[in-house]
Amino acid sequence: MKTIAVVGTIGKDEQIKIESTRTLPASFQKYLKKSIPYSLIPEFYGEEWNVEKALEYLRSKVIEPITYNYGGRCGHIAYQLALLGGDVRLLTTFGEDYNKQYPGFFGGPYYDHLKKTGVDMKLLEVEVPQKLWGKWDKVREHLNSNYSPEILNADTLVVKDKETMTIVCNKDAKGIDWFFIDDINGASPVEEGRPIPIGILDKKTDIVFITSAEEAFMTGCAKEAAYLGKEVVIDVGSYGVTPNYLKTIVPLTEIVFGNPSEIKQILDAYKIKVPEQIFDVTGTNKPRVIIVEDKITGTAQILQRNADSIRIGPIKLNKSGNSIGCCDGIAAGFLSLYQRGFDLVESIYAGMTVMSSIWEVSGVQEGMLNKEQLLERLPKLFPKVPTDFIEKLEKNL
Repeated sequence: MKTIAVVGTIGKDEQIKIESTRTLPASFQKYLKKSIPYSLIPEFYGEEWNVEKALEYLRSKVIEPITYNYGGRCGHIAYQLALLGGDVRLLTTFGEDYNKQYPGFFGGPYYDHLKKTGVDMKLLEVEVPQKLWGKWDKVREHLNSNYSPEILNADTLVVKDKETMTIVCNKDAKGIDWFFIDDINGASPVEEGRPIPIGILDKKTDIVFITSAEEAFMTGCAKEAAYLGKEVVIDVGSYGVTPNYLKTIVPLTEIVFGNPSEIKQILDAYKIKVPEQIFDVTGTNKPRVIIVEDKITGTAQILQRNADSIRIGPIKLNKSGNSIGCCDGIAAGFLSLYQRGFDLVESIYAGMTVMSSIWEVSGVQEGMLNKEQLLERLPKLFPKVPTDFIEKLEKNL
């Protein structure tokens, strides 16, 4: 089995549910379905609003108790890999609340929850003086001078006097949602100045999976992994994604995941029209595979550089929960089989099976599957898969 290092921003999702967005101020209604950093709330909503006032207002309108879910795409991916017995490391950054129990955390404090499931996280606690915050070159110098060589061999940082990134998930009774992202108190921005953990990438991983994080850290990990001959896999995401980032990282990547909107970001960066053209414009022999995932229709299309495309689905979905994190399930299920040597189609079967389960819950990790659940659900969704594939699955999980 190959070891996967998952790179990304961890978070805690605060759930705020109100009766109707129609009762919100006009400035709020203008930016539904958007993600707004705490620091930019006055810019979006007007100078009379700051984060404290906006949150106080929304919390006064809740129709259900506020709860928390485990958040961050990287945490979801790592948890599912470990839940199926995979060999996985997590390269991320927590705040000093890394082992705090929040209401709604079903498996205990986040770090402990991941650790006991089987995620490998060598922890290093660091302190960043507030006067350096935002001056990321100086933060990098500070971390290198005070914490080397340990920081080059640590999976997971804990930043003193900061909290694990909070994503406030606002929605109304009809499911209309929008999000606030804590870029003020959250620990994750330190990754803009975090030295790349070359000791982990060099000696302790085979596949490096990169998802939403700070751009400098994502880019640095991808470059280092490619230089070391590791297999780079990315989920395009949207947070921290710029045209320059995409034109740097896609030519280093073996497999690219994304929904149609996320893949369009690559098309726009290269000024091309269709995903198949990506193979022709990167200037390298990568990517080898592009997986276009659609959680709404229950389909996935596998595009390959030197082979015909393959369409999987649609599968039957019970949309009794919500769609948040469904694409995380596709990537996580895929990687769980891929690290064991299963082919692309076999691996996507598992990914879409996990996705279908997440659709049925509120939360993401609440819907992820252990071995028995995967083996029970997959044949029902894909009744025509060969018997020998199911037998192989039972043997290798």
